[in-house]
Amino acid sequence: MKARITLMASALGLLSLTGCATSLDSGAEKVQIVTATQKERLCQSLGVVSTEQRIGPNKPSNAMNKAINEVARKGGNGIFIVSSNLDWAEGASVTAEALQCKF
Repeated sequence: MKARITLMASALGLLSLTGCATSLDSGAEKVQIVTATQKERLCQSLGVVSTEQRIGPNKPSNAMNKAINEVARKGGNGIFIVSSNLDWAEGASVTAEALQCKF
């Protein structure tokens, strides 16, 4: 009986970890996706960010939210998506450039 309860608690703990969505941090809602033309004319690079989401539902959205949060942490207000990938076995990933733009 004790083993069964421990197993159920472990399973519930795993489900709670995989069921969480990545929400936007404070300030990240101001980050805008920019085009190549906007990037060239209006923005200064703050570096590259790379994120991934391996487990849980809505992997692409969670990977993108993680990238946007990283841009906000770097002080950026723009994000230029370099690549995004979705693979059923590996999960989702986003590589992007964090930008400070004059919108």
